Amino acid sequence: MSVEVKLPVTAASGKLCPVSGVWKNKGTFTTTIPISEKTTMPEYCGVKVIWILLYQC
Repeated sequence: MSVEVKLPVTAASGKLCPVSGVWKNKGTFTTTIPISEKTTMPEYCGVKVIWILLYQC
């Protein structure tokens, strides 16, 4: 059973993902990726970034 979260939810590279969903990184060059809950948040282009949850899956 999934619990709805209130946006915005953020997570830093290297931390565990707090909720499964589609995430976008902050910055000039961005990407969106699906990340599962309790997975380590990735770096983007070898750089630690802050990820923002776009929508929960």
